[in-house]
Amino acid sequence: MERTTREDILVYDMVHNNPGLAPYETQYNSPEFLKKRGYDGQVFDIFQCAQFGITWDYLDSKNPEREKVYLEGSKERIWALEKQQELKKKYQAAKKIGLNVMFMMDIIVLPLRIKEIYSEILNESGKIDIKKAETKEILDSLFNEMFHVFPEIDGIYIRFGETYVGEKFNTPYHFGNNPILDSAEEYHIFLIQYLQEKVCNEYKRNIYYRSWGFGAFQFDPAYYLKISNSIEVNPKFYFCIKHTAGDFHRTFPFNQCLNIGKHKQVIEIQAAREYEGKGAYPNYIGDGVINGYEEFKWMMKENEAQCLKDVINLPDSLIAGVWTWSRGGGWDGPYINGKNGRNGEVVVAAGCELWPDANAYVILKWTKDTSHSEKYYALQYAEMELHMSHKDAEIFYEILLLSEKAVLLGRGTNTVKYDWDVFWTRDQNIEYSRMLSNIESARKTECLDLMLNERKRSVDLWKNIVCLAESLSESVEKKAYILTTCKYGFYLYSLYEVMYRGNALALEGGHKKEVASAIEEYEELWEKWKQLYETEEGCPTLYEKDDKFLDLMGYDWNKGFDSAINPIRKLDIEGNILPENRIEISKEGTWGLTGKGLN
Repeated sequence: MERTTREDILVYDMVHNNPGLAPYETQYNSPEFLKKRGYDGQVFDIFQCAQFGITWDYLDSKNPEREKVYLEGSKERIWALEKQQELKKKYQAAKKIGLNVMFMMDIIVLPLRIKEIYSEILNESGKIDIKKAETKEILDSLFNEMFHVFPEIDGIYIRFGETYVGEKFNTPYHFGNNPILDSAEEYHIFLIQYLQEKVCNEYKRNIYYRSWGFGAFQFDPAYYLKISNSIEVNPKFYFCIKHTAGDFHRTFPFNQCLNIGKHKQVIEIQAAREYEGKGAYPNYIGDGVINGYEEFKWMMKENEAQCLKDVINLPDSLIAGVWTWSRGGGWDGPYINGKNGRNGEVVVAAGCELWPDANAYVILKWTKDTSHSEKYYALQYAEMELHMSHKDAEIFYEILLLSEKAVLLGRGTNTVKYDWDVFWTRDQNIEYSRMLSNIESARKTECLDLMLNERKRSVDLWKNIVCLAESLSESVEKKAYILTTCKYGFYLYSLYEVMYRGNALALEGGHKKEVASAIEEYEELWEKWKQLYETEEGCPTLYEKDDKFLDLMGYDWNKGFDSAINPIRKLDIEGNILPENRIEISKEGTWGLTGKGLN
């Protein structure tokens, strides 16, 4: 494959504040920081979208016979005007310093008053239907007023599928729904053509149309081409596609929708991975995303694109940009600095965003100049940003690489021999039924020992990582933080290992003593992990322990770690789980692709 060095790609960053929770405290909110670091633009999240800062006067003026959407002096209008001033200040700060200004927009979201005044936009199911002529009039007014009030806008990242709106998400006067109804292909094409005409052609603004949702559009090349080939190429229009074929998981292959078709594309990359600790411990993505993850050797075909190198460093590449999420994604914790998003309590007073910052830095710098290796930029980060000597920088890089492998073996798998449900853990919790599904999958294929050995090897890697952190020179400014978070990773993945081991033994039966020993080990690990958090001021918040359902805004069916231990605390005389403690093993599929194909 012929390769070429590219230096013409734009890189944008977004802090994705969790819907309904307090915003993250991060340097990535600062336009000055982003400009100095080398970003080309700032993408504001869905609740800093300009649609919340308009008063709908444009729509009112076109329909004088109808009630006004936001009446003078109403709480809705006051709220919108306050939001308008807040957004103007943020957009102008980014624009003034030379950044492109963009935001992610949930489409379609409208004021609740429109639901009452213009009920004809709803279909029989009470959903907003974008194909109705009346809906087009409302969307026209939305964009007309939006670009008049906020001329700073350079582009919009269009988001569909997940729509977070209403009192729960701090947008009390709005409602909305997924615009893609019934025939998904027809609705995608209709919406894209409308956005091209209205936003790209009329207002000369960029549209970045995300393929992310819950269907095949996000990962199936044939489906992607079926839609994208029906759309005319427009210099202001881009498709935005995650680098993973599905959500940001290991053992999901590199997205084969990238660099195909005829449209320019932007690649979406998460730096503080929501399923893997959100930056609470070293979890390096630079090597895997740029050069290809090691599991791709058995998951993917040799002639398939497996990394950024394979789609960016090409003379005919369609990749025009990279969009990083430096922080955010998922729900709630763990938190690595500042406040608990749910109640505003300061939970990590002396926290740090070193690990996601390292990921974002390497992705940014390599994308902007692909003539150097990923390692070159990782060492540069250690030396320039962390002020390490070259010797310590090499140790730091070894920590990064080992973390990549330790995460794979501890919460995923590196074999095609059995199925694996990646959703057994996410955010700060677990789903026990999916964990049992993984154990059962390994047992059925006679790979139980292999699966358990992968957990053990992960723990061994974390021990090595801690030793490497300890070997850093005392002059390293962030040594204490690096060591604390490496220990954090060790305790977390040790708990993963013992939970799997204890449950595998209990399900097999006849290992009453070994199960009891695993439970004792589990409790000791929790106490040491808890002590780390209580004694090291920069330690991120821990995962949940209690065996109770957690209301995490976006979902409420996961529990704390004890939910995987309580069922095996008391076994029958033969060492089997008691009937009343058995739960049904999950038969849920996963989003996207795994190494064994579509689920």
